[in-house]
Parts: sequence; structure tokens; C-alpha cells
Amino acid sequence: MHRIVPNAAKRLLSLSCCLVLAGSLHAQELLYGDEFNDNEKEWFTGESSDGAANGEIEDGIYRMTYTGDGYRYFYQNVDLPVDRNWSIEIRMRQKEGKVDHGYGLLWNGQDADNMYEFIVTHDGYCRIARWKEGERQDIVPWRKVRGLNPVGEWNTLEVRRTNDALTCFVNGTPNVMFPYSYYRIFGNKIAPIVHEERTVDIDWIRVKASDMAPVSVAEGVDTNVRPRNLGPNINAKSDELVDCFTADGQVLYFSRGSHPENVGKELRRDVWMSTRQRDGSWSKAVNLGKPINNEGHNFAIAITPDQNMMLLQNQYDAKGEFLGEGMSITYRTATGWSMPKNQTIENFYNYASVLNSYLAPDGTTLIMTCERDDSKGGQDLYVLFRKNDSTWTAPSNLGSTINTTGAETAPFIAADGRTLYFASYGHPGYGGYDVFMSRRLDDTWMKWSTPINLGKGINTDEHDSFLYIPAQGDSAYFSTQKDTYGESDIVSVPVPPSLRPNPVFLVSGRVLNAETKQPLAAAIRYERLSDGKDVGIARSHPSDGRYKVSLPSGQVYGVRAEAEGFYPMAEQFDAKSLDKYTQVDRDLYLTPIKENVAIRLNNVFFDSGKWDLRPESHPELDRLASFLRTSAVSIELAGHTDNIGSDADNLQLSQNRVNSVRNYLVEKGIPASRLVAKGYGESRPLASNDDEAGRQNNRRVEFMIVKR
Repeated sequence: MHRIVPNAAKRLLSLSCCLVLAGSLHAQELLYGDEFNDNEKEWFTGESSDGAANGEIEDGIYRMTYTGDGYRYFYQNVDLPVDRNWSIEIRMRQKEGKVDHGYGLLWNGQDADNMYEFIVTHDGYCRIARWKEGERQDIVPWRKVRGLNPVGEWNTLEVRRTNDALTCFVNGTPNVMFPYSYYRIFGNKIAPIVHEERTVDIDWIRVKASDMAPVSVAEGVDTNVRPRNLGPNINAKSDELVDCFTADGQVLYFSRGSHPENVGKELRRDVWMSTRQRDGSWSKAVNLGKPINNEGHNFAIAITPDQNMMLLQNQYDAKGEFLGEGMSITYRTATGWSMPKNQTIENFYNYASVLNSYLAPDGTTLIMTCERDDSKGGQDLYVLFRKNDSTWTAPSNLGSTINTTGAETAPFIAADGRTLYFASYGHPGYGGYDVFMSRRLDDTWMKWSTPINLGKGINTDEHDSFLYIPAQGDSAYFSTQKDTYGESDIVSVPVPPSLRPNPVFLVSGRVLNAETKQPLAAAIRYERLSDGKDVGIARSHPSDGRYKVSLPSGQVYGVRAEAEGFYPMAEQFDAKSLDKYTQVDRDLYLTPIKENVAIRLNNVFFDSGKWDLRPESHPELDRLASFLRTSAVSIELAGHTDNIGSDADNLQLSQNRVNSVRNYLVEKGIPASRLVAKGYGESRPLASNDDEAGRQNNRRVEFMIVKR
């Protein structure tokens, strides 16, 4: 890695006159500017006392030449406002000299021993560093710079403060940044700076300021609420960050760094787990061990509502060791978690030193934090979509409503699939990372409401991030660096109604063989019946067949189980008018595919007394048509009613309804010769007709394989 090491003993400070600007400032006000048409601002010119530096202004160019082996700067004094946004821009080019060192901008300087610098090099590296009492600290170490023109060409460098984000740009491209409030201000010196032997031209320099946007806080936030620490069973002197919860909020998975019981080196992170006890306390955390934890950094991105699939950050080799950045999936088996299976992300790259993500409850959409060519600042939030069991689309930037010139990280999609929580220091906040909320406005995942700050009940002047809200929606859990046992602790806080996600159905049950009533391992898929679009996937546990899915409000859903050798059975769940969190238990039965066994089509709908198929019936019948195209069997379609009305009317109604189903299948290309439609009226009830539940069970359409 390229390095520049100044020689502190030979550093010299060349002085110029002081220029202090004061007065009322307005949005985009120019605080200071010079195009070097003259030397009215009295920049240093001539030769320094040691003969190592020279400055001259000619033809609108300020030329700095340095022949030493430390660094040199010529400065002006400009008071940068502490309560406004500001920027420093300078247009520079390296003319000649050593090519293995750099040049750039100095700001907040007090003297040669106390200042900040943004440096770029000819061979494509940049960094942010601060000098404190003569010692250099790399805030952002050397990294590849984007957008830099080569030696001899002009480059515009900018240091910009926006809210709590300080971002450094090269020709308009953001490259490095950090939280502004985390570093003290030394003084008011700004300057072009050169390292080692080189000649640098300066075309112009400008300092501007603008008003900050106010912090936008949701209604109903109680600023007197104080988070409750989850206690020593979870929080230690180490660093704890929330990874994910189970949807019911009963099991917490979190990553822990700097802990002596971690599988890898002590400074690496491992995934740990704790379970909520009956009294509301949390059990002593347990390290998940191998294969999930190894010598690398380990994180749990999300666990599906059924608790049977976990998405992990990073990839694993065949022996379960760290392979590199990316994602992998592990499944719950009868004996524990499976060896993680690596996922492929199309066109994946990440310039940032960290990567974190969250899997939406539907299991098919991922929000990822990374830094790429189209990032607005540092780490941005991107969306990825599952293409198949092992491949995801290339990351797509969520856009400037969500992403800023600072950094966005720690995304969480609530159980409703629409409410996004994330941490940022680029949006207006209280210092460091704050947690924000935004709601998805359409199904593209690219349109979002303006983020709102979760307020001082959650956000502090320290880093607050990795917020998670279980499906019930009334409590939040997050990581904070404020008043902790160690570096970061996990705490909880009540969530006011204005910040809660939309209510959901949390549906759980078992997948069972309809004949033997034995549990089955199956894929669980749920779809919107309005258009037949799959909106989520899950799995049932291989040992007991248990599953769990989260269904957002506003739709009617079909939930079906799929297993080889069985016909996929679906159940209907109406969440259109859902106005509060609701738990529902419903077993899913799978019928073996064999002759003379009746298979119920649960999601075939007719208006009362009519036989025209309602549109929400199409997904169920499209699956039946697909099954018939691939299996070449012949079936009998059977229609049944309850006992309301006359026998003759019910017989005719059932016949008309199965005729409608038969006609739909023929329109889908199934030969009529393979379809028999027969109405049975009220003659074959499955339950008593004495109550509505029984009558509903009796009103049904079935099919039966009569020839294979």
C-alpha cells in the first residue's frame, strides 16, 4: 500500500497574512474566494527563509514549489461556522516533482502540529488524516481514489460538511468521509498543502456556507424516554451489535467483538444468541460456534420468520473458514445449522472496509450497505433481488432520498416489508450515527418517503445504529455507544405509534402429510391473490414441520406448502383491513400425488350464488394448469356446496362452478379430454352444516387424479 511519511523534524510553517471573515451568513454564502488575478489577499510569495519553498502569482495561477522532504502549506484564516454546513473547494494540478507523494487541502488548522488534511497522490490514493500535537492519525487510511485526473491535469478537490458528515470529493466524486462531531476543531487555518518535492498550481479557492436543515422528528416522540440496557447476560465489556431477532421477538441474534470466547481471534466478531425468558429477561448469551463462526468476522444478516433459514454476511470455503466478502445461507437441520452455502451477487464490488445487509421478511429482497461507483457519499443503501436459490441481482442504489454525502448503514426492513430503519450521519441529527425511518412508496423499492429522525428518546450524540423492531411493533432494540458496559451495548425502548411499522399477520403452524398427519419439510410460498405475484418464501422445520411467515396488511394472500411428491396446497389469509398485530395458527396439509385422492383447491372463489370465477382464483388455477402440463394426468373436477337452498339448485350451482374451472383450464391449453367436471351439490359434506365454519368447509372445489 502506498504511504507518505512526513519528516516532522524538517516541517516548516510558511506564514501569510490573516484574513478573518465575520458577519451575517446566508444560504450558499461565499465566505472566502480567490481567483489569483492579483495578490490582494496577500498569499505568501517569494522564497521561504530556508530556501525550500517558493510561492508566486502570475496569469491567474498561484504556484507553490517545495523541495524539502516533509510538507509545506501557505494558509489563510477563515472561520468555518460550527452550526452551519460549509465547503472548501480548490482547483489544483501537479506540474512536476516527485510522483510518489501528494497534495491537497488543509483545514481547521491551528499550527503545523494540529490540523486536518485531505491528500491525493498521482498514483490514485487518498486519505484523511489529522495532526494532533505533532502525531498523525489516519482518520481514513490510504485507499483508491475515484475520479482523479493524472499529473499535469486540473483536479477540483472539495472538503464539504453536510450535517454531521464531512466528505471529501475529487472532481465531484465522493471518496472519503467521517462523522464531523467526533473530532475537535483546532483552529481556523485553511490552505493548499504539498508533500515532498513538487510544484503545484492553484487556479482558485472558494469557501462557502449554507444553513442546515432542521432535524425532522416524528410526531409523538417522547424525548424523556431513556433506553433500557438488556443487561450483563447480553452486554459485556465487548462490543455488541444487533444482527436480527426472530419475528416474534423471542430470540435475539447479535454479533460480538473483542470477546475472549469468540471462535476466532479476540478482535474478530462472532454471532451469539439469547432467548427471552418468561419474566421478560434475557438468557445468558451463547456463542453459535461452528460452522457459523470461524476465524473471520461473522454476522447474521437476518433469520426468516420461520427460524429455519439464516442469511450470513461473508462467504465460507469448503472447510467453513472465511473466504471473502459477500453472503451465504445456512439452514436449520435436525442436528443444527448446515454448512453455509455461498450466494452469488451479480457485479459485486465494495470500496468500503465494511459490509452489512438485511434480508426483508419476504426472503427475496435484500438491503445492503456498501460503497460503489454510484454512491452519493460513503456507504450507501442498495437493494438486491433474489433470482434463484443462489443468485442475486446487482446492487441498485436507493437514491438521494435515502443516501447522502455521509454514510448510511445498518438497514432493517420491518415485518410489513415497507418500513425501513437505518443509521446515518448525513441526514440532520444529533451527532454521530442516528437512526432514521422511511417508508417504501411502491414495489420498485426505489421510491421512499423523506427519512425522519427517531428523536432523542433513541438518538444521542454518540453512535446509535442497528435498530430492530419485532413483528408486534411496539418495542425497538438497537445498539448504542451511550452509557454502556463496553464499546456498544444493546438496549430497548418503546416505539411511539408514528414510528411503528404497519401491522402484520404472523402466521404459524405445521406442514403435515394429509394422509398420515406426519410433519413434512417443505418450501412455504405466499402470494398476493390480487395478481398472483409471489411475495415471500420460507421453509418448514425438517423435524416437526413448523413454519412461520409474516403477512403485511392491505392484501389477501395465499400461503402454500410445496414438497416433492405432494400437490402444493394453499390457504387464504385476508389482511386487507388488518389494523393491529395479529397472530394466527394454521396447519398446512399436503396431499400425496396419486390416483383417487381428492385434493382441495382452497383459493378458488365465486360470488355468492354465482359461478363466474373471481380474479383472485387465477393463481390457484394457473398452478393446476402448470401441474397438468407437466404430468399428463387426467383429472375429475368436483364441485360441492353447503345445504343452504334446494338440492336441485345446489346441484346445478356446483356443476356450473366446476364447468367454469374446466373452461379456464381449457383456455390455458389443457385438452378437454383430460378433464371431467362433475357437480355433487350438498351430497358430500366434510363437516356439519349447522354453523358457518362447517358450511364454509363444505363449499369447495376439488380435483382427483383418475388416470396417470
